Amino acid sequence: MKLKPLLFSMLFLVCILACEDDDENTNGTGVINFSLIELVEVENATSSLTLNIGIDNFNHSGGIIDVSITGGNYGVDYETSQGSSNFALEVEPQSLVSTFSINPIDDDVIEDDVVLIITITAASGALELGEQTTLTFTILDNDNPLIAMVGFENETDQIEEDSSNPLTINIPFNQATTDGGTISVSSSGDAAFGTDYSINGQIVSNFDITVPTGATSASFEVVAINNGDFEADKSVIFELTEVSGGLSLGAVTQTTVTIINDDSPPNPVIDFSAGNTLVYDESAGTVTLNFDLSDATTADATVELTATGTADSNDYTFQGVASSPYSFTILAGSTSASITLDIEDDADTEVDETIVLDITNVTGGLDAGLDLQQQTLTITDNDAVVFNYTETFESNDGTDTYLTDVLQFESFSLSTQTLPDTEVLSLITNAGSFTDVNDVSGTSDNGLNIFYNAQSNAAGNGQLDNVLITPILQGSGLMDVTVDGAYAFKNQNPASITFYWSQAYDGSGTFNESDWTIMGTETVANMDGEGFGNNDYKRQEFTIDPSADFYVAIRVTGTVTDDDYRLRWRFDNISVNSQ
Repeated sequence: MKLKPLLFSMLFLVCILACEDDDENTNGTGVINFSLIELVEVENATSSLTLNIGIDNFNHSGGIIDVSITGGNYGVDYETSQGSSNFALEVEPQSLVSTFSINPIDDDVIEDDVVLIITITAASGALELGEQTTLTFTILDNDNPLIAMVGFENETDQIEEDSSNPLTINIPFNQATTDGGTISVSSSGDAAFGTDYSINGQIVSNFDITVPTGATSASFEVVAINNGDFEADKSVIFELTEVSGGLSLGAVTQTTVTIINDDSPPNPVIDFSAGNTLVYDESAGTVTLNFDLSDATTADATVELTATGTADSNDYTFQGVASSPYSFTILAGSTSASITLDIEDDADTEVDETIVLDITNVTGGLDAGLDLQQQTLTITDNDAVVFNYTETFESNDGTDTYLTDVLQFESFSLSTQTLPDTEVLSLITNAGSFTDVNDVSGTSDNGLNIFYNAQSNAAGNGQLDNVLITPILQGSGLMDVTVDGAYAFKNQNPASITFYWSQAYDGSGTFNESDWTIMGTETVANMDGEGFGNNDYKRQEFTIDPSADFYVAIRVTGTVTDDDYRLRWRFDNISVNSQ
């Protein structure tokens, strides 16, 4: 039995000796590979980047690894720990990794990123090449190009038609441009390219300017073309539409150049008088339109007017003539001229209308002027727009939001109300409890109601102050406003009513009393004194004169106390109608 422990001890010793022999075995071959296939680093990195070449096992006797780096310039873009772009690494026996490092070189040159291809070109000794023998190393450039912002020096400029020198249009930059680029320029306006002006070096009105590297400005030259025609000053609008390369558009991308006419007319000229009245009520009848002559006519002249606009022959005529164009004669020797227009007063309710008059042709002893060849007259309508609004509330469908969402009323408490916010005018249905729109003594089933009883409401006593506002009412002029109202609980009702209208209110749901005008007030005592008892409707009547869209409001205020502890007011048939 003592032989068994001895046998196990001898087997264990044999295993240990066998393992030690394997650790010292250097007869194998190590396969080498890059551990990564791609790396990226900026050129201003603060430390070198170490690259590892892995060896798949340690049972080798070492060897040599040859490395080659292509792409980039050694000593300019990067350096290596081996001092060259091509080098050999000596691998010690049983090593599992071989390393070298690359250090990017920072410079101020704006350039493309540098891409290095690092290749294990050969292995010798107890080493052999694996499958991953190439690594891509990208060095990112950190130098930004200078982008120049470009814009015209002036927003306006001018040149005389007979100028012998071109007009230089300057386009300064906010800084020098690193890369240069192009500037695209377009032109528009009533000046014609090739007839009124040209651009030195260009054969078309839309052109490109080439900007060289380092430039701080650009420019082009406008040449005025002189002719013998008497005409208005002409304008050409130049616009910077696009840039490329190291340029960007600045603030002033448009400039207007005026070409000033230098030719005199062969005859006196005619223009509309700047002193003409331009707005007339349609009841004005016959009105006079004057013309200015620069000098006395040398011969009889014929002037042709063309009329456009929204007004037509039913609204006006030229001295009884409804046709357009309309011609009239100015006799030789005249120093002034005028015509009359007959404006028709109709009963149609319509928007204001315009007559746009142009001097389209002048012959004989006058020429068309340059100052005022068009005038627009406005005929204002004097027929009142009829406005009618009545809300009977009889369309009520019983939903809680019908008053606000469908009928577009607002009903809310004000900041001075201490009773619950729910205590406001609301829309209810109660058969026969409201009044007929056509007969205040008749009945209807739907209307506005506010009821409060402090003795049965947990909120108890407090201040009541709330308002109901109609939808916006789009009319103007003298209006009759009526509202039917009735009270209940004569001896305990503390609430009073104020009726308002406003064209300053903006529909915001905020009631500022300064925006509203009081139409009238009502109290229980007043109605009782006039003979209106509990639940008797009184038709409140008011007159207002809005000049723009407006609103009508009903405000309920009162202090609920132990004595004045309950109230009810009802309203119906809110009507607003033109007089």
